[in-house]
Amino acid sequence: MMETGKTVEGGKGFKHFLHRTLTHSRFPFIAAALAILLTLPSLKAGWLLDDYHHKLLMSDYEGIIKPLESPLDMFNFLDGDPERASKGIDYGILPWWTYDKIKVAFLRPLASITHWLDYILWPDIPLLMHAHSIVLYGVLAMVVAFLYRRFATIGWAAGLAAILYVIDDAHGTTVGWLANRNAILAALFGVLVLIVHDKWRREGWRAGMALGPVFLSLSLLSAEAGIATCAYLGAYALCIDRDRFVRRFAALVPYAAVVIFWRILWTYLGYGVAHIGCYADPLGEPLRYISMVINHGPLLLQGAVAGLPVDICMFLSSQAWKVFWRGSFVFLILAALVLIPLLKHNRAARFWAVGMLLSVLPICATFPSDRLLLFVSIGGMGLIAEFVVFVFAKIKGQQRQLLWRVPAMLLVVLLVFVHLVIAPMGLVFKTAFPMGPKGFIYSLEYMSFDESIENQDLVIVNPPSAFLALTCLPAWASEGKPLPRHMRILASSQFDPVEVRRINDKTITVRPRGGYLVTVFDRLFRDDKQGLSVGERIELTGMTVEVTELKSNGRPAEAAFSFSVALEDASLYWLQYKKGRYVPFHPPAVGQSVELPGFNPFRK
Repeated sequence: MMETGKTVEGGKGFKHFLHRTLTHSRFPFIAAALAILLTLPSLKAGWLLDDYHHKLLMSDYEGIIKPLESPLDMFNFLDGDPERASKGIDYGILPWWTYDKIKVAFLRPLASITHWLDYILWPDIPLLMHAHSIVLYGVLAMVVAFLYRRFATIGWAAGLAAILYVIDDAHGTTVGWLANRNAILAALFGVLVLIVHDKWRREGWRAGMALGPVFLSLSLLSAEAGIATCAYLGAYALCIDRDRFVRRFAALVPYAAVVIFWRILWTYLGYGVAHIGCYADPLGEPLRYISMVINHGPLLLQGAVAGLPVDICMFLSSQAWKVFWRGSFVFLILAALVLIPLLKHNRAARFWAVGMLLSVLPICATFPSDRLLLFVSIGGMGLIAEFVVFVFAKIKGQQRQLLWRVPAMLLVVLLVFVHLVIAPMGLVFKTAFPMGPKGFIYSLEYMSFDESIENQDLVIVNPPSAFLALTCLPAWASEGKPLPRHMRILASSQFDPVEVRRINDKTITVRPRGGYLVTVFDRLFRDDKQGLSVGERIELTGMTVEVTELKSNGRPAEAAFSFSVALEDASLYWLQYKKGRYVPFHPPAVGQSVELPGFNPFRK
């Protein structure tokens, strides 16, 4: 332990039992059992989103809806090939506004292997696939508990930090969504890096010098999120390592070599993300990335500390987003002021704080979400536990002023309530429903057809989310259900109503009140650099799209859709989203218009 002092444990009963439990030599195994117990509801979560692509890959289906090609490369969805993307756009597995050089390709072979094993051993039993993820989360909980023991000021602080980490509701989606297992693996190997590195630097265990880079390689080959391990290695050199300054950072050279080699390999093999509105490559787009750090960092940090779900961002308008950001920023500033005395006296607390701050940087490169917080909350929960100790434990030489104790007590009460009372309930719910209540998600995705749909183009005018509507295609294909001849998504309606005007027998215009490419999911398919221009046409089989007007921000305001047949032709199957479900849509008469309601997730 880093900094010890005499504590007053006193008393018996529940307090004594709690102290003995948190400091017991086998507590890491208790933490693992608790992690498994609280995430058992995910056993019934089934397949979601990307899971269907994995399921389809391992099935006998062959067709355009199957974007993945290798069971060892299950996260390489689009490789930047315009021909490959154009085929997906033409069929409708990608929306019409997709940029044809889009790239979404992640190098995650270790995670892919775990899914490949699932489909080899129990291909039709998602319950056992979820059991696999649950066990891995239990192992992560165990090694995190061992990690906290190496740095805690006093014994029960390590146990408290481990409990806080295990029951953090931000981890619910990560555990409950099969395709997000890569994050658990990356965090697991990342924590092992920190344990063996500390054992090498403080105890002279030379094997740690070799094992650390090996574990970092495994973390990076599980998910790109493994780069956050380096945040804690840097924090260790700054806050924990007592060697000479130059030698502290010289010890990090092998890790830097691993990262450089990984990045070169990642780029050489063609992996990466490009032309996506909600992703940025920190090396390729530094200015845009800095902007995303400013916009996303405070939201993610408050999610780890204050516990307010970051996922609500996807349902916020731009104005509400600004309010949320300002509130998060103010909270973080006030909390930092209260934490100053702790950070001045406690090296372990400084280590957790610096690690938390640095580990948030990589995940700022994409849209903020709770499922990204596995690494950030390692430092967050360690810091919270040290703060609770600092406020309550009676350690000699640490007298606190009354003026400080009042806000400190208020902050402790808030943190304890959020992380020990609310969080475990949230974790159970999120593992059971990783994407939200099943009825809610079901209404956004579910459409059912008979075999006649195979001779029809499915035209959906205003789905709340084009991304979720398109997820139906791999789900149907993987389950052997009838598939439409093509699928056409005309617009999304997450925030605003959509106006549909009939121009002639074969043409309608669609105008979302807020314009196109408003939501984060819509911007998955095109970034602002690859803007569309007025008059630009996208030629698809049986339909042509023409951008007819732009908004001031350069995004499309209106588009015209001209079909090769009359809109009432039996070859077109029209749907709209209305009052929580998909219902038939009848195009208005020539010269007439109709306004379809926008989707509000907070109103039925």
